[in-house]
Amino acid sequence: MLNPFTAPGRTPADNRPLCPWETPAHDAWYAPVDHSEGAYQAYVTHLRENPDVRQAGQVVLITGPEGCGKTAWTHRAASWTKSFLQGQFTPLTVYIVDLTKDGRVGDDTATRVRHVIGRLLDELELLSILDARELDGLDRRRDDPATLCPYLSGIVRGKDLGLLVLLPPSELAEEVHQYLRLVQSRVLFFCESSYDNVAQTASTLSVAGAKPLAHFAVDVLDESDGWNFVSHRLSLANVNGLVVPAIDQATIQQFMRTRIQGRGRTTIRELQITCEQVLDNAIRASRNQVSYADFTEYYAAKAMLS
Repeated sequence: MLNPFTAPGRTPADNRPLCPWETPAHDAWYAPVDHSEGAYQAYVTHLRENPDVRQAGQVVLITGPEGCGKTAWTHRAASWTKSFLQGQFTPLTVYIVDLTKDGRVGDDTATRVRHVIGRLLDELELLSILDARELDGLDRRRDDPATLCPYLSGIVRGKDLGLLVLLPPSELAEEVHQYLRLVQSRVLFFCESSYDNVAQTASTLSVAGAKPLAHFAVDVLDESDGWNFVSHRLSLANVNGLVVPAIDQATIQQFMRTRIQGRGRTTIRELQITCEQVLDNAIRASRNQVSYADFTEYYAAKAMLS
């Protein structure tokens, strides 16, 4: 029996965010919770109304508390953006460069930005889309992002390329502000931050020459989000003909109410991991129904192991 909370290409031990540009089947797995659907549709509208990143770069920032699905949101937005831009501007070829795991926590802004730009060059070399002369020119500018980014923009313009760069989480508004200053035509930077003030402060820091910031936000779950998420996953299982242990709405409502009252909040990451593990336990035990007690037993076992 398959677990309806385990995404295609994943296992219960693999909690990586959804990524439809790598695994297209993930596109159907985004549930309309934690304000993510509203933020996503707002982004789609924004890009449709301001589509020509060929002439002017773009910085997109998604904010929200830790565990609220920012990276999964970014992957979804990047996947749609690639398809949209390639359809809008034939023969443009768009590449996604994923640097979300390449952060340097605790370093100063200049060090972090240089590291990210250096990692971008490493990934471009691995993509084999640039020739040796172009790579050499970029490498000679590796330590000076202010000269490297215009040079890179000139290269991709000449090749009818576009780059969607998924940046690591940003701790500081100054870091986002630096990306606003650095971004050039044919390049779109996706940033994420757990700090609500980053967007406002980064925009305030902006000076002449910096691009405007496109800001969207996700949040923690409310009680209704719990059943919206679970019923979404169960409906996917039904469409795919899976027979899975039953979960009723009252059970999920009780779980959500208890978690929110006890912790003050819960997130999509916690709900996903919890449901996946609870269902995995039920499947292993060949049970056909999941109760609230299964959730409390899961957390009790976690507490004993920690």
